[in-house]
Amino acid sequence: MANIPLREALSDKTPKLMAWVCYGVPYVVEQMGEAGYDAVLIDQQHGLTSHGDLVGCLTAARAAGVPALVRPKSPDAGLIGAALDAGAQGVVVPLVETVEDTQVCVRAVKYAPKGMRSWGPYRGRLLTDHGDLEAVNDWTIACVQIETRAAMENLDDILAVDGLDMVLVGPNDLATALTGKRDIRAKEVAEACDRILKTARQHNVFAAIFANDLEFARPLFKAGWDLITVGTDMGLLENAAGDVVKALKD
Repeated sequence: MANIPLREALSDKTPKLMAWVCYGVPYVVEQMGEAGYDAVLIDQQHGLTSHGDLVGCLTAARAAGVPALVRPKSPDAGLIGAALDAGAQGVVVPLVETVEDTQVCVRAVKYAPKGMRSWGPYRGRLLTDHGDLEAVNDWTIACVQIETRAAMENLDDILAVDGLDMVLVGPNDLATALTGKRDIRAKEVAEACDRILKTARQHNVFAAIFANDLEFARPLFKAGWDLITVGTDMGLLENAAGDVVKALKD
């Protein structure tokens, strides 16, 4: 996958693995690339990543040859543009519930005439030729996260928005929204995930999903999700450390 654009990689219709980095440590990004992940997401919504950390992580992603996405803290055009200017190939925008929210995301990711992205790609220009804005718009990934009841109610219209490239499912928040509990294996959640994947296929939108563990992830590969994440760097470290302590102390 070294230096292959994410859109090109996903187009071969085989599921890919995406590392989820919350610590904001560049070396962790390099380790994920070395481990064989196909892409990396740098989480600013629920992570420790400042903007300076983000630049370092995106530099590490380029060195490791893995495409990088960023999840900003909120669906704010300024935060989206800052991530892209710093060298992200795309953004995963949280808390999207309506067509209007989705259009804000697309406009912030794409240059005119498709959007209203402001010019200033200080690192972004190192990853793709910004002399051809149409090509840049094709290279960048506008992704929204589906995680609320309202988003599910508006799903078909959201995924029909022109310029939307990908949707990511957050089962934990979706479970809370649909059941009042964080049970990602609830029937309502499974049905919602199936519907999201089916609707994404109908609208020719890439479908990504977060899995808490391997047991939840394995069926996702069989179902044909395009991009799958299993846990975060924080969770992987915590679980591995806990396994060592338990094995030795018991």
